[in-house]
Amino acid sequence: IKLSSVQLARKYMKRVASELDELSGPEKEPAREFLILQGVRFAFRVHQFAGGFDAESMKAFEDLRSRIQAPQVAEEDSKQPET
Repeated sequence: IKLSSVQLARKYMKRVASELDELSGPEKEPAREFLILQGVRFAFRVHQFAGGFDAESMKAFEDLRSRIQAPQVAEEDSKQPET
């Protein structure tokens, strides 16, 4: 059951990552935040239940994390005043 849960979490994180790629623009930000929250919440619960992730699931989680951080870095760069 634990292995199947980890596999499901991996597929879910990959699905969330692909959905995030399709959502762009400021009007889509609430939907992006909701997807991120749901993906991370589910991944955390599975991680706690299964006692950790396998290598593939960890890679999917890192990929999801990088997609979350990339827009934030771009926003911070655009907010900095030019000198």
